[in-house]
Formats: sequence, structure tokens, C-alpha cells
Amino acid sequence: MVKTVYVVCFLLCYCNIYLAKATLSPKNRVSKSEKKSEKIKEGPQNYSVFDKGFVTEIESAKDIISNHKAFFKEVDDYKFDGLVLGYVTPWNSHGYDVAKIFGNKFTHISPVWLQISGQDYQVRGLHDVDSKWMVAVKNAGRQRNLKIVPRLLFEGWYGRDYLNIVSNEGRMKKLTQSLIKTAKKYHFDGYVLEVWSQVVMVLKFDLLTKFIKDIASALNEEDLETILVIPPKRDSQDAFTHEHFDELYGHLAAFSLMTYDFSVSGAPGPNAPIDWIEDCIKSLTPHKAQRKKILTGLNFYGNDFTIARGGSPIVSHEYIDRLKKHISNGKLQYDSKVAEHWFDYTFSIVSCMVFKRILIVYNRFDITSTFA
Repeated sequence: MVKTVYVVCFLLCYCNIYLAKATLSPKNRVSKSEKKSEKIKEGPQNYSVFDKGFVTEIESAKDIISNHKAFFKEVDDYKFDGLVLGYVTPWNSHGYDVAKIFGNKFTHISPVWLQISGQDYQVRGLHDVDSKWMVAVKNAGRQRNLKIVPRLLFEGWYGRDYLNIVSNEGRMKKLTQSLIKTAKKYHFDGYVLEVWSQVVMVLKFDLLTKFIKDIASALNEEDLETILVIPPKRDSQDAFTHEHFDELYGHLAAFSLMTYDFSVSGAPGPNAPIDWIEDCIKSLTPHKAQRKKILTGLNFYGNDFTIARGGSPIVSHEYIDRLKKHISNGKLQYDSKVAEHWFDYTFSIVSCMVFKRILIVYNRFDITSTFA
């Protein structure tokens, strides 16, 4: 029996998803002639990362550079059943292409387009909607009945706006009717709500869950799905608890759990330690059957930490540039405790770059298989 995986991939908005081998030869200097003769593989290839044995702890910067633009030709193949959500941002046009190429690997695509006003409840950002692209993506994911569920941000809302709407049925109806009308006009299949972190400090438990349930119930009646973005567990501070999860479970299609950005600029470290991810999932529910709605977050950007200035996010092309510049004096390493790779290099000051590699992604898929 195939294991079911429930995972959300944040890979379309931050970098490409071309999977490549990562091995290491830090002591071997590459001559200029060798550099010139190295060929960067691009586009579809006849082999997968599994065929080449690229899913490994032993990595090579040279192989990463050579293969980072390549992908397996069978783009419709997918290894995991269940819900897979990908976010696409308008400021990274490559993400739009990735969604069209690899559409069948996803069940949901969430373009980061929309905001909703707390004054008139009108949906903003509709100028970014690309209907032709939506058709192309749905066609690519037709085998899995891919759904388009734009991310909806409650932008510019104040505490009083949330209080007003949960205490006034007319206001709530106006908001939900606006969402339904927009979805039908633009052929959306629902929405991803990014609101919890803003509203959790404003509303008490019953009003907080009522706010989400009222929106989701209205959308459900029109066969529109609701996915809620939720924060991860942070020490003793749980902005989203198992009580919230239980209360909302029957109303939502899924929960998009933000299991990334574990380390901050002032405290260098891993992006998402594997034990922490496990803890975040377990803390929401002990029941395997309920975990089918938990979308485990995977960020496909990294961090570059230095002693002098802390850390800053980096995307794939910056990662590749650093590998090229420091291939002779850098060292690619794997930390089995957190199950992540990092690259140590020196450029004026000591730096450490953390970026997801194939094994890290595979391990996190494996976690969701185990728990689901």
C-alpha cells in the first residue's frame, strides 16, 4: 500500500525546483580550463535523482553547480499521494513556469495575489490574476484535479475590524459574499487564508474560531475550499494549539503549517530541524487520521550567516553564485542531528550558508509519510 504524504511545498515562489546531486571535493582546486569545459545541464534529463544516487549525505559543490538546472523528463510522475500545495509569487516569474511544468506533482497551487479590505470587504490584487496561466496549470495537473486557491491576506486590518465582523452577521455575510463572487468570476477553487497570526492576539478562543468557521462554512456551501496558514510551535508559546485544530478540523480542507525559519539572523542555525518538525506535527493531534490535513511547510530558500552581520535570506541563484566563488575554500557538510546541510566558506569573514538539498527534502517527505 502506498503511504500517503501530506506536505506543502514553498518552492515555487523562492527558487527553482530542479533537483541536482550535491557532493563535495573541497580540497581539489579546479583549473580555469576545467571550469570552462564544465557543462551545465539544463532542462529534462533521462535520469532521476534516485537513478543517479543523488539523494545522499555526501555532497559535491561541483555536482550541484553542474546539475542545478536539470530535472527528470517524466514531469507528470509523482512519488507521493495526498495533498501537495505550492505557493507562487508575482515577483518571481520563474515560479509561474515551474507550476506549468510540474503541475501534476501538486494538488493545489496558491498564487500570492490577493488582499481583502477591512473597510468595504472588497478583494484587491485582482490585476495580478492570469487566467491563461491558470488554465495551463490546471491542464498540467489534470490527473490530480489540481485546484487554484489564491493566498488571501487580511491587509490593513485592525483589532476593531475583526471584532466588528464577528459580532455582526451582516458584515460577515458581506465579506463571504465578496469572496464567493470573486471566486466564481475568476474560477478559483477556494482560498488560502493568511490571517491567524494577526487575529490570534485580538480575539478570544470562541470568537477566533468562529471567525474562521464562518468564512469556511460559507465557502464550503459553494464547493470552495479553505486552507488556513498556521504558525509552528515555538518553545512554550503556541499561537495555534491542538484545541484550535480540533475546533476547526471539520471546517477546513487543510492547515498550512509554517515549519521553516526556525533560526533568525541573530542566532545562526538550521532552517527547520527535523525533530522540531516532528514536534510541530505531533503537538496538533495524536491521531494519524487527522494529520492528513496538515501540510508540512518546506521553504526552498536558505540563509547566509556571518559573524559580523548575522544572517540574511538567499535564493537559489545566490546559493549557486556562492558555491562557484568559494568552491576551492568552502566545505559542504551534513548535520545528522537536525538533518540539514550547510556550506562553510571564508570571504573576508567566516560565513555559513544553510540551504536545502535533495536529501533534506526527501527526509521531510519521509516524516509526513510516517506520521500520516
